[in-house]
Amino acid sequence: MGITKSGQKGMRLSPDHPKGLGGWLALIQIGLYVTCIRTFILIYDFFINTRGSEGWYALTSPGSADYHTLWKPTLIFEVSANIILLLASVYLLTLLYNKRAVFPRWLIFYYIIGLLLQVVIIALVASIPQSSELANGNLLQNIARGLVNSLIWTTYILRSKRVRNTFVN
Repeated sequence: MGITKSGQKGMRLSPDHPKGLGGWLALIQIGLYVTCIRTFILIYDFFINTRGSEGWYALTSPGSADYHTLWKPTLIFEVSANIILLLASVYLLTLLYNKRAVFPRWLIFYYIIGLLLQVVIIALVASIPQSSELANGNLLQNIARGLVNSLIWTTYILRSKRVRNTFVN
């Protein structure tokens, strides 16, 4: 938490350590905004272009060539997970700008939940025979990218003096 000095008003942080939302925290802010925008677009696309379209009916209607019983719950789970991640990223931005002490813990939790949701989605998609090529390619790359991202930023959050000095409220 930085160097503390005794004073008349108790312990306080030393001003010689970085503080505020600058530095590498700017990249976390940008990442949260990009996640908000990208996730909103995915949700919008699902409700406008996917839900109610011919593709939706081809995957979820019994009797169609591409039908499988897991398509509907998989697609609904995916859009629900995206809604949760969108709301969580907005909440994290609120905590970030209010410099709340719980922000670092919630950010780490957010990364863990995001990875777990991706793993569940991959497992659901992989269990549908028509979609085995989807599960092997793009989704696995997303998990690898998310894992590396999570490890880097979790390490930064846990070790950064700027983070310890900024999120004290």
